[in-house]
Parts: sequence; structure tokens; C-alpha cells
Amino acid sequence: MAERGEDETGLDRHLAVLGDHGARIGWLGPPEQLRRRGERRRRNGRLAAAASGLAVVAVLAGVYATQTVPSTEPEPLASASASASASPPASPSPSPSVVVPKVDPSALPGVPTRDQAVWLQATTTGGYPLLTALSDGTLSAAAEDAATDAALFALAPVSPGAKQYQLKTGKVGSGGEPGCAVRDGDRLAITACDAASEQQRVVLNGRAAPYEVVLGGRALKLTGTGVTAVAPGQGTPLTFIVRGRAEDPFG
Repeated sequence: MAERGEDETGLDRHLAVLGDHGARIGWLGPPEQLRRRGERRRRNGRLAAAASGLAVVAVLAGVYATQTVPSTEPEPLASASASASASPPASPSPSPSVVVPKVDPSALPGVPTRDQAVWLQATTTGGYPLLTALSDGTLSAAAEDAATDAALFALAPVSPGAKQYQLKTGKVGSGGEPGCAVRDGDRLAITACDAASEQQRVVLNGRAAPYEVVLGGRALKLTGTGVTAVAPGQGTPLTFIVRGRAEDPFG
């Protein structure tokens, strides 16, 4: 503190000398004025240094805050492509089963003659079912390996050259005569032949085998479990396969 006082005394003395000299030449003000200017410069210098120190402290505090305060921004969501790649691949759809048409050397390309005993077989349907007659007189379907004489039929024109037929059994019954297929509502059966009955009339849709067989105005639809009467155009294409000679005393 003593040294500081001595410095200020010496400074005052120098300022006084400098002030007298300036007063003589007209450049400087009196010593008291020079002293006040010096004090202002020193005070302004101390204020500037303090402000600089505060600025440095503020900058350091900001850096510390940005490093220590946890981020409040939400985590980015996974992209759609990443989610899609993480999901398991879809299983391929099973392809529909394809039925290979049955080829039989005894199959007819057209309409059988009335003396031929034939199978009516669904050669483009799975299992290749046959039209057959049951013991109760109804029509149904049977597998080829289970076929009997009840699966034999003959196609007889209602008149010579006609395009309408009766579908007769290939074997005669107990009365010595064949029976004929008939549609009675939704029921398909075998009954006594009557050439005048519209319900016994058979029409073949198609230019060549296999044909859609229409009985009494309804088409025959064969499956592995039986036969039904459906609208024409929805029936099962049937192929005539020769299996011998038909028994018909009137043929």
C-alpha cells in the first residue's frame, strides 16, 4: 500500500510538471484536470476488464449447460423401410390344384351309337367320377375303381336322326327292359322309359366331347360325392367311354 501511495505521489508530481508545461504551450490542461482524466481512464479500464471477465464466465456457463442438460427432443422413429425389412416375409399363396385331363383310348370324340354301352365320365374333374345308378334307383357318382354295371348307359335318339336322346341303362333290369334317366324336380333317378316325357329328354351341349349333358332342362354336375341338377352352362363336361355293347331288346 505504501508503494502504491508513493507511486501516486510521483504520478501527481509528474502530472503537475506536465500540466505546467502544457499550460505554457497551450496543449494540455491544468494538472488537476489531467489527474481526473487519468482516473477516468483507469476506472474505465477496470470496468472493461470486469465486463470481459463476466463475458467469459457467461460463455463457460453456457457451454457447461449445453453439455449437461439432457436433450428433450424425441428419439427418431425407425424408417418404414427398416420396419418392413424386420417383418417376416409373407408366405406365398398356394397355387390352385390343376386337374390333368384323363386320356382313355376308348373315349369317343363324339356321340355314341345306341348299341354302345358307355361310361359318362368327368375326365376334367378331380377324381374323374362316373355317373352311376344306385340300388334305390337314384343317380349318383362313383369312382372308376368302384364302377359296376350300374355305371353303363346307352344314348338312344328319340327318333332317327334326332338331336334329342334318352339316356338308358346299359343293362336291362329284372323286367327284361332298360330303364331311363329322369329329372323329377331336383331328384335324378332311373324310371321306366317314356319317349314322350320331357323330363327324360337329353340334350348334349358342345360340338365335340366332352359334352354338357342336359336332362329334363337341367345340366348334370358330377363331383366325387354325387350328382346334382344345375342350370345349363354350369354342368360338368362328360366324356363317353365305350365299355361294351348295350343290352336293349328294342335297339
